[in-house]
Amino acid sequence: MSTVQERNSKELKIVVLAPNYIGDAVLSLPLLDACFQLWPQANLTVLARAQVAELFEAREPEVRVLEYEKGNSRQRVRNLMGLGRRLRREGFELALLLPNSLSSAIIARLAGVPQRVGYSTDGRGWLLTQGLEDRRKERGLHQVDYYLGLLRSFGSSGVDRIPRLKLKKEVIERGLALLDVLGIENNELLIGVHPGASYGETKKWFRERFARVMDLLQKPGRKFVLLGGPGEEPLAERISAIMASPPINTVGKTTLAEALVLISRCGLFLGNDSGLMHAAAALGIPQVALFGSTDPAKTAPLNDKAVVIYPEGVSCSPCFKSKCPENLECMEAITVDEVYVAAEKLLKS
Repeated sequence: MSTVQERNSKELKIVVLAPNYIGDAVLSLPLLDACFQLWPQANLTVLARAQVAELFEAREPEVRVLEYEKGNSRQRVRNLMGLGRRLRREGFELALLLPNSLSSAIIARLAGVPQRVGYSTDGRGWLLTQGLEDRRKERGLHQVDYYLGLLRSFGSSGVDRIPRLKLKKEVIERGLALLDVLGIENNELLIGVHPGASYGETKKWFRERFARVMDLLQKPGRKFVLLGGPGEEPLAERISAIMASPPINTVGKTTLAEALVLISRCGLFLGNDSGLMHAAAALGIPQVALFGSTDPAKTAPLNDKAVVIYPEGVSCSPCFKSKCPENLECMEAITVDEVYVAAEKLLKS
């Protein structure tokens, strides 16, 4: 069978196994763009879990998306086998494995994909035809570049490394209907706030401080919308309850595509290091991004309209832990005043 390198000028069937979290999925977008650039005539498919599939489906350029569920521990083996058989019928010739999991390599192997490219992690190197040395501990390596490293042997140098999210016309139209329901007028300045983060408490700034910043930013003509997914409703409700003027609360009430349209309408986005933060960056929205336990060098929003606030004087950060063994010193070091000043400056500019 001919290699991918020999078939650059012909149609090629490629499957990209997508990351499992929204932020990582956004950071994988430059890899998809690079694939279109390297193989303009390729038949490209993204294999994605349900929670991120909507991101790829909402975006231009058009890409085929196959959605799947991992299932619980009892179903997992059966699901993997079924997914492998399903993909085998597709006849893919190249698989790019963005997750570092063993299961993603098993899927590609069961699918019979002849060229399987990924990082040699989790003891899965023997399942790959091109196992790359893991670079996660490489200092200052951004997650975007980590993903693009999968294409290094195919000549991907010079590709655009900035995640860009252009929403399809039909997605925008559905989202505009939601704006009407929420009572958001065209002449109002909308400020999106995401106070949550799926990883854990160490990525969440304090709810009282989010509420205080929004109260300070409150002026005529400005409206605030709380954003977030299922499970974050209690946090949003507590923030709303302690604010002088409650915001529009959409947490847990929108699809991912609807949340993306809301963000695209914002004049400012404020949030923790999270998936929606990366979505706002890819949509080109001015933003204030708050980092505590994680490292901006690896996951900062690649957006020239972003202000990253990170407490560099805290010795234990970044620790990358989901639970803090101390007293959340990193988040404690981020003050209301500095966030308010940064946000107001972006709004005025």
